[in-house]
Amino acid sequence: MVDVLLVEDTDMQRALLHGFLIPEHTVVGVATTGEEAIREAERTAPDVVVMDVDLPGTDGIEATRAIKRANPDVAVVMSTAMVIDETRDRATDAGADAYLTKPFSKDDLLATIDEVCGR
Repeated sequence: MVDVLLVEDTDMQRALLHGFLIPEHTVVGVATTGEEAIREAERTAPDVVVMDVDLPGTDGIEATRAIKRANPDVAVVMSTAMVIDETRDRATDAGADAYLTKPFSKDDLLATIDEVCGR
């Protein structure tokens, strides 16, 4: 079991992802903006952050950059509905460890978390 910070601004998507994660992992925090994600990552010290790219205010890519700067060991799994190479490249440059394109399955999410955590 790993500690996961879930960052998603859409209620329905957040509930779906939360359901995917439980009971396999522990959701230690939830954020709906990039600013909240940065604060929650500092407060909860998760093993993994599941980060939406398109967030209000600070986007997921910039939040990832700040989180990785503060804690380079935390893994970040980016999730987005936008399949654009430029976005994927920016996420990778910010320190994202993996990238999932919505919609994705529970199995895809759990396998990706296992992969970035070396399990």
